Parts: sequence; structure tokens; C-alpha cells
Amino acid sequence: MHRSCARALLLPLLALFILLGGSTRTAFAIEERALISIEAGAQLYDAEQAFKDGPGYGIGVAGFLNRWVGIQGNLHTSSPKLEAPATGDGSFRHYGAGLIFTPDRYRWALPYIYAGIGSASVERDGGGSQSFSAIHGGAGAVFRIGERLGFRIDGRNVSYQQEGGPGRDTRVNTFFVSAGVSAFWLGRARDTDEDGVPDKGDRCPATPTGAVVDAGGCPLDTDADKVFDGLDKCTGTPAGAIVDATGCPLDGDKDGVFDGIDQCDSTAAGVVVDATGCGVDSDGDKIFDGLDKCADTPSGSVVDANGCPLDDDSDGIPDGVDICPDTPIGALVNAGGCPLEPLPFEQELLETWMIRLTDFEFLPDSARILPQGMTRIDAVAAVLKQWPMLKFEIGVHVDDTAEPGYRIPLSATRARAVLQYLFGSNPRLNQKNYWITGYGDTDPIVPNTSTANRARNRRVEFRLVNMQVLTEERQRRAAFGTAPAPPAPGLGGTKTEPAPQETPEEEAPEEEAPEGSQPEGGN
Repeated sequence: MHRSCARALLLPLLALFILLGGSTRTAFAIEERALISIEAGAQLYDAEQAFKDGPGYGIGVAGFLNRWVGIQGNLHTSSPKLEAPATGDGSFRHYGAGLIFTPDRYRWALPYIYAGIGSASVERDGGGSQSFSAIHGGAGAVFRIGERLGFRIDGRNVSYQQEGGPGRDTRVNTFFVSAGVSAFWLGRARDTDEDGVPDKGDRCPATPTGAVVDAGGCPLDTDADKVFDGLDKCTGTPAGAIVDATGCPLDGDKDGVFDGIDQCDSTAAGVVVDATGCGVDSDGDKIFDGLDKCADTPSGSVVDANGCPLDDDSDGIPDGVDICPDTPIGALVNAGGCPLEPLPFEQELLETWMIRLTDFEFLPDSARILPQGMTRIDAVAAVLKQWPMLKFEIGVHVDDTAEPGYRIPLSATRARAVLQYLFGSNPRLNQKNYWITGYGDTDPIVPNTSTANRARNRRVEFRLVNMQVLTEERQRRAAFGTAPAPPAPGLGGTKTEPAPQETPEEEAPEEEAPEGSQPEGGN
């Protein structure tokens, strides 16, 4: 009865020790391959063996094949007393070999199980010696005290078929519970992270597999991209670049400058960039190189979406550079886009500060402008568009053929008609620069004494108001020279259609109409 109770108590205690061994710290020890143990403990015999339980001693040797499996040999012996009614001494020896299994022989606490075959030798006073084939199995744990020594607890059962003994011929079981000291041999320094630096001197014991390390076991990162050498597939990454998990730099906008260095991280596809990843605009036209189809646009030019200069008046000088933006088609211009030869009415303006249209074509007694008059206004408008900064009074004069009280109202109505036609045909003119006056017949240039004189007095005059502005603008335009300018890069040339022009009439000497003659027109 006492043997059953003892076994029932010892088995849970052994299991507890083994569980404790498996749950202790997981730091790794040296990588030994041989284990030698010396042990002592209690030998618990089967009742059929007629031995009293007593002390036992043993030695065990294990050689590991890998991290989990090894070959183990055991020898233990005891000298028990014989059970009553017999008297005397006996002996029990067991020799066995088999396999040992452990979840991880590198741990500081090493639980294990084992099993094997061997021989059990029994000797009794007066009964001779017997040997039996035996099988055994056991479990235990080694708790390392240092890298080379450990404390071992073990429980083992030896079973064999008893024949000719004091008890029945049956299978008997001998249970051996022991504790002892284990020594580790034939090992090499543990290198848990397999980086070539033993754990004992490894300052970075959890180095990822494949990383290159220094003498202290810490991984190297030559290009400082936070991906260790050996794992880094792009080892020459520039400082500051953002990289992926393989250490290769990212380039979100695919401009050839890596993210983290790229100061303009949304560059459009195709744009040429500088070292900071920002678009280059060599000609300063706000269209980046690479997208700019006209890379040598003159500074200040207005360009289209392709970076090519615009030229509204087709004179070969880009808008934005062209200070004379409405040059007549076909005119030769200087580098500022201004015609080299003034228009006929333009010459009159420059010399007299006025453009005068005599014998102007209105329907008699009406403000309706006849087609010939429209043509003449169009010719004047071509000059006015060349000088958009100038201000003019548009004055209309009539002769003395209309009723005296109707002359000023008629001239004022005609002046308004001229202004409306001018703005309707030329919407780009600045309307704030023009105002009108109807003079009636108050300011004739010759006496109204003949048909020819009355024709000269029926006139429209564009009289300059800001003469100083004209003087300054002429000087500015003259600074661009008098040589014809070639078309700017990106402009193929100029149109060659001639612009409609009218030659201003020369003032004829005053002539008196023959006495009694009738005018061909009036007002």
C-alpha cells in the first residue's frame, strides 16, 4: 500500500518539475552535443520482486543528433534489502540505450522524454543471479546552472518479464526517481540568431536572418536606409531616400528623384527635373522642360500649353514681348514687334498729333456712315490699335448747308455714330480713351464759299489729347532698333496678306467755287 501511495505522489511532483522546466526563460545556452549525468535517488520496486524500496545511483550519457533528438545510454544500480519473510541483501542493475527527445536542447531549462531497450540484472542472497531483457521509458528536465553544468531531475520506469523469482512469473516494473548533476560537452558557443557572433558576445541577439553584422553582432546598414546590409537589395541608396522593405528607394512620381529627397513629389510625367526633383524651366515660360515643345522661348513671352509662344498679330514677335500687339499683317517689325514703316495715317498722327478725314462720307442730313466712310475709319483703327495708350477726342464738323440750329446736333449724332462703328469693329480698343464732340460749323478749316471748301469742312478728326505719352512711347519703341527682326523660336514667320490702307488726302489749296454754282453734296 505504501508503495502505491509513494508512486502516486512522486509522479505528479515529477510532472510539475518538467512543466516548470518547459516554462522557464527561453534564452539559449551554448550549443552542446553531449550530456553526462550523475544521479542518485529512490528505487521503487514491484511487489513481485520482493525487494524493499531504497536508494539507487546511476549515470547517463546522451549525444544529440540535432536540436531535438539524441541517443542516450543509462546505467543505474541499487542494493536493496529482501522483503520479509526472506532475509539478506540483493542487487539490481539496469543497462539501457535508446532515443531521447526534447522540444529544444538549446534552452536553459531542458525538458525531455526518452525510451529504449536494455538488460535488467537481479541478484539475491541464496538465489543466484538472473538477467532479463528490459524496456525502459522516462522523463525529466535539466535546469542549467551555467553554460556547462546543470541540475537534473529524472523519473524512469524499467519493465521486464520476471521468471523464477520469489514472486509470480509476470511483468514487473521498477521505478527510479533521481536527481543529479549534468555536464555538457562537445559544444560550441550558442549563436541563436545565426549571425556568426556567439550569444555570449552578441550585443544584438535578435538579428534578422541574412543580415550582415559587425564584430559585436549588430547588423550593419551602410547606406543608413534602415534596411540592414544582406537584406538590402539596393545598397547604395542616397541619404534621406524613403525605401521599401527590400531597401530599394521609392519614386512616387517616377521623375528619377527618390521620395524623401524629392522636394516636388507630384511632378507630372515627362517633366525634366533638377537634383531636388523639381521641374526645370530653362526658358522661364512656366512650362517645364520635357513638356515644353519650344524650349528656347524668349523671356517674357506668352505661351500655349505646349510652351510655344503665341503671336496674335503674326509678326514673328511673341505676345508678351511684342509692345505693338496689333501690327498689320505683312509689316516688317523691329525686335519690339513695332512696324519699321509707319502707316500713312500713322505718319500724319506722329507729325500733327491728329488724324483728319475730310469730305467724310455720311448720308446727307443723316448720321448714317456710307461704305466708303467705314473703310476710312477701318484704316484709322489700324493705327489706333498700334497705340493703345493714346487718348483721342473724336470731333465731327459739318458745313453751312444745314439749318443753323441743326448743325451742332447733327455733328454730335454723327460723332456718336463714328464712335459706335469704331468700337463695334474693334472691340479691343479701350473705350475709356475716346470721347466725342459735335462742333457743327463752328470751326471750318476753309471758308464755306465753294463746293470743294464745304467738302473739306465736312470732316472727322481724331485729335490726340495726351501728347507727352506719345513722345515717350516713340522713344521706347525706337530703342528696339530699325533692323527687321527674325521670327522668334517657335514662330514660323509672318503672314503676307496686305492690310487695307488708305492714303490720307493732301490738303488742296483753297478754291472758291464759281459764283452761283450749286453744291453736289451738303452738311
